[in-house]
Amino acid sequence: MARSRAVGRWQLCGCLLAACTPGGDAGSTTVAESSGAADPATGVTGVTGGSGEPIPTTGLASTTASPGTSSSDPSDTAASTTATASSGDRGESGASSSTGAAAPAFVLRPITAENRHYETMHGGWGPHLRGLMRAADDALWFTVDAGEDVYHNRKVRYFRRGADEAQWSEQAENLHAAGIQQNAASLLLGDLILTYGVDIAAQRLEECYLDTTDISKRACNTVLISGVPYQTPQSSNYVGAAVLGAGWRIVWWTVVGENGGEGAFYYTYNYGGGWNGPVASGLAGANDLGYVHAMATAEGGLALAGQTFTGKYPDGSYHAVVAEVTPGQPLVYTILADLEPGVEVRTAADLWQDRDSGAVHVVATTQTGGLRYYHRPPGAAWAGHALPLHSFADGYRARFVRPAGEPLHLVVGSASGSGVTVLRAPDVGVDAAIDWGAAVSFAIPEPGPGFAAPSALYVESRSYQERPVGGLGFAICGAYQVSDEQIWEVTLE
Repeated sequence: MARSRAVGRWQLCGCLLAACTPGGDAGSTTVAESSGAADPATGVTGVTGGSGEPIPTTGLASTTASPGTSSSDPSDTAASTTATASSGDRGESGASSSTGAAAPAFVLRPITAENRHYETMHGGWGPHLRGLMRAADDALWFTVDAGEDVYHNRKVRYFRRGADEAQWSEQAENLHAAGIQQNAASLLLGDLILTYGVDIAAQRLEECYLDTTDISKRACNTVLISGVPYQTPQSSNYVGAAVLGAGWRIVWWTVVGENGGEGAFYYTYNYGGGWNGPVASGLAGANDLGYVHAMATAEGGLALAGQTFTGKYPDGSYHAVVAEVTPGQPLVYTILADLEPGVEVRTAADLWQDRDSGAVHVVATTQTGGLRYYHRPPGAAWAGHALPLHSFADGYRARFVRPAGEPLHLVVGSASGSGVTVLRAPDVGVDAAIDWGAAVSFAIPEPGPGFAAPSALYVESRSYQERPVGGLGFAICGAYQVSDEQIWEVTLE
């Protein structure tokens, strides 16, 4: 890159922040597992189903283990698997659950074995940037980045699985502008998949589109604000996007402060008639605000959670923060804290907002390898709710999923190599805080080596789509330097 390495911490890494693993979202976990042999039909490592076919497994809830225990051995994924559930009190736990519920059947399907990954950047970077997206015909879509090295994100690739189809297939690709380096953020509005990235060379914000009903209709263009190409400020980074409403969207990015100085948070929003703004907010001394998970409110506002860095890298500090934004107004954030002295709550892992009541649920990671759960009641301010209500002893990634009419679920990926667990809240209601100590938990079978400590989890969420969440499913990216070239869909049926 042409700019000085002193500009911001993402450049001090030599390229992408994801290459540095400085202790925030970009950190990665390596599990001591062999990579296994690649399936000759699919190129996927450690697959027991063969030929890209889905792997069906089933399990029953029990009271014999907690989500800290390992999932099934990869060599046994084609066989029946037992999901486990355990009881526990509200507070510190690996995860905890009530008893007596039957586990769903799990179906594992490979999406791609060519996910963008390198020795200096794990393939699960930026799970907040994309999700499983449901189209009008009930097909699921997923976007994947591609490029020869960490300096170049050359194209966005589009994968689809129809409602009655057993396998994922690549449908098309769009070529990014030459200056797109970081990963890009994707949404599905109407029939269009819209993908946003920052062109650091031309200093432009790019929008790519693909028509899911006619894939020949696709292109990438510079975003226009007030009819002219918008020029992003120097040191713009950490793009993100979310659905604001029917045909509405919002895109944000950070301007990293020079030499550890205060940065700024920018966003632009579109109600269907063109882009408004951009709106810039100071960061109260923080160098940047990145890794933002966000979801629209019923009023068209935005609830968000992310990570700030304060100081000059690498000698600064990380803080998980939460905020709510009214389009057109500046952002003011609240820092999340912990009950234990010395524990740093560093990075937001996910946010889920109840559109009916306005309640917000957040999970965040700590430097100790644990997760913390926070809840902001309807009508309340975050300032009075910045302490956790539940602690999970082991978790690197975690994402919320809520199919329509069902309880809220939390998918937790272990930091230590203990596997992926789905927690199901004990009640359907989502306005009050969730008692995760009473949740039922299901251990997810691993599709192969390296999935016991996943690099990323991707979910179906109205953060990325207008349509209701159609089912309980998610996708997993394998562990850094073991299987992070692979992404698998997991469906609970």
